[in-house]
Amino acid sequence: MTGKTADLCRRVRHSGAACLWGGPPRLGALLVAGPDAAKFLHTQLTCDVLGLGPGESRPAAALTRTGAVQVLFHLCRLPARGQPFPSFLAVLEVTQIERLQAHLARFVVASAVDLEDVSGEFSGLTANGPRARLDALVARLPEEALRMDLPLTGDPGLLALLPSGRHTDLQEAAQSCGMAFLADDSDGRQAWDWLRLESGWPLAGPDFEPGATILPATGMEQQTVSWTKGCYPGQEVVARIRTYGSVPRRLTGLVIQEPLLLDPGQLPQPGSPLRTGEGRSIGTWASSGYSVAWDRPVAMVYLGRDHRAPGTRLQLEAGAKEIEAEVVALPFYTGASTGERAAQCYRQAVRMFGAGRDEQAAALLQEAVALDGTLTAAWEALGVVLGRSGRYHEAIDIFRRLEERAPDEPMVNTNLSLFFMKLGDKEEAERQKDLATLKKFGGGMTQEEIAAREQAARRERREDAGRRRAMFAEVLAVDPRDGLALMGMGKALGDMEEWAEAEDVLARACAVMGDNSPLYAARGRALENLGRPEEAAAVYREGLDVAARKGDLMPQQEMQHRLFMLEGKAG
Repeated sequence: MTGKTADLCRRVRHSGAACLWGGPPRLGALLVAGPDAAKFLHTQLTCDVLGLGPGESRPAAALTRTGAVQVLFHLCRLPARGQPFPSFLAVLEVTQIERLQAHLARFVVASAVDLEDVSGEFSGLTANGPRARLDALVARLPEEALRMDLPLTGDPGLLALLPSGRHTDLQEAAQSCGMAFLADDSDGRQAWDWLRLESGWPLAGPDFEPGATILPATGMEQQTVSWTKGCYPGQEVVARIRTYGSVPRRLTGLVIQEPLLLDPGQLPQPGSPLRTGEGRSIGTWASSGYSVAWDRPVAMVYLGRDHRAPGTRLQLEAGAKEIEAEVVALPFYTGASTGERAAQCYRQAVRMFGAGRDEQAAALLQEAVALDGTLTAAWEALGVVLGRSGRYHEAIDIFRRLEERAPDEPMVNTNLSLFFMKLGDKEEAERQKDLATLKKFGGGMTQEEIAAREQAARRERREDAGRRRAMFAEVLAVDPRDGLALMGMGKALGDMEEWAEAEDVLARACAVMGDNSPLYAARGRALENLGRPEEAAAVYREGLDVAARKGDLMPQQEMQHRLFMLEGKAG
């Protein structure tokens, strides 16, 4: 698409964008101040308010007791300017300020907290874009301007505030840095809405019904919820869904693949039924627009469990047209801030770990590896923290994943040896210890010696797998449909590299335990080793559906990666 608004969005992704309060995205601010402001907000909101430093911000949600979203917004802690206690700004669409203020006011009983709509008291500027542009903007802002981090479009972002009437100073500073300035006109408003859509941020009205849509249905719990903080209204509902199940329909992304020249305005309105080409309703449309990152029309939609696995292709009705769309995970776009946020989480986690706050450190490290899967230091630290907490199986899983990313790093196997020993598996612990030694001193060994060590390790693995195979065979002789025995037998056969038998057993295991997504990953691997990539891809797709329904993120990520690799080879 080469329209004026799309061209504006491309310029924004390249050079950044700035907006004033009165223009898009029509923001306002609710001031929360008083001696008890920090503790009060910490008990009422989903995010870790007490962990906010001066000038920092976090996405936050205010929920009902039943876990429904009242308001989604960004909470900023004001920079330290001599105030005797921390003060906060809730930054959100100006139309939602009254709702948030009324919601919070219900819980202010004996607390010393003041709530005030201060939208009209400031000239506000939001800027989002490449970090270098933001640094240049900061250097041009008046010294008295209040500055806070505020990413709103998927790129790094900041909020600058001056007293009311100083908007010209802010506008001139932004334009002098070469940033696009989004005016309050049709192009500016539509460009902002498309950028907001790319960032995966849902709006009240088109994307969720305030007071009725539960937070996990929006998918925003990953961004707004701190899993280590204390209680907040709705926490029990959110935690129960995360631990034991998944929502029937959840907000996810659609990228329109065909027809190529479809105008985003031709997509159904928010709230319309999402129908297949056969007329069957499988969800609901939400916001739609255009993504310059994908160079395609995109939409946020609510999809049921059977259709929301990333990579799923859907044939859909769009008025009189039939379209083809691909399901993708939100957000549609993540900018350069991802690596920076991951590194920040890692540094903070190291400090927490050093202070003995292992639970908080683990949560931060999980966030870091979710943001940047290549940050091997965070993977290693997470495994160590989990191991120190006695969560050995989880620690082993983390180091197995790290081994895929750093196959030559001996410390991976050293830690695996330690955790297997803690679990009482001495044979595997010894094997991992030998692998660590091999990696550590391999540089001083001849190729023949390395090959001999590798062959010996492989022989030991096969012998161990043979013992396990015999054990599971005894169980299956009594009950050929024992799912756990079939799974164990399939794993043992795979370790013995007897792929044909492994695939047959794993296929039977899938038939018995069809809701076990790791089984599909194992069977797909066996098919790959048999040179049957098309069948492997079909198994991975089936497994992705199971993982999406159950919320099994790790098997889902593994199968997505394998499917990507297979399709890349086919292309």
